[in-house]
Amino acid sequence: MDIEKIWDNPNYTDQARQIISAIQNFPEDSKIILVVRHSHVKPKRLKDFDYKITPIGREIARKFGENLPTERPIRLFHSKMNRCQETAEKILAGFENIGGNGELKGEFSPLYDIGMTPEFVLNEVKRYNPFRFFYRWMAGLYPPDKITPLLEYSQNAATLIWNKLDSAPERGIDIHISHDLHVLALRFGWFGFPLRNKWISYIGGLALVFNKDNISVFNIDIDKSVSIDFPYWWKR
Repeated sequence: MDIEKIWDNPNYTDQARQIISAIQNFPEDSKIILVVRHSHVKPKRLKDFDYKITPIGREIARKFGENLPTERPIRLFHSKMNRCQETAEKILAGFENIGGNGELKGEFSPLYDIGMTPEFVLNEVKRYNPFRFFYRWMAGLYPPDKITPLLEYSQNAATLIWNKLDSAPERGIDIHISHDLHVLALRFGWFGFPLRNKWISYIGGLALVFNKDNISVFNIDIDKSVSIDFPYWWKR
């Protein structure tokens, strides 16, 4: 397996490589939050919910870890699903392989628990498609006993994920490994980034830093960081 060729393949790692580059441009003394999708998978059926990452996925995750800056300690949080835990473990292995200091913190509820009925969501995705399902969720067209409203989920997740940064080591990176649907929801619910007919790819997602008066957020859609005002609901 030619991992260098895989790592340079935009079909697999374009967004992951964008995030690596973005980290280099954040202030040296900052603490960074990443919220990313798990690595490469190939589920046999849509209803196979707790599948693992592929051999390619393991190598991509390891390579991602090997490209992180060693001067920044990392902590890894993940969804309860196997594919997210494996991604976290391989990122950590790659990072430690280059002399980095990291810690696997384990399962973290906002990275999985949307408050949804899986069967309902799967049926809606089949009935429409992933994009239309997401737009309908954004619009609040689903009852809360089937899936928590998107803005409610994203605001609750911010309280849990953003506050974790207080205990992070200096210059540290908190890496949260979740799912494409969750990352899309947090991009929109936190910062108003629209869905541009471009899904979240493997280890793609968000990178952000808290400043005194705003938040610097790397936007994969335009391949650069932008300054965003603190949401009105965020109590610092």
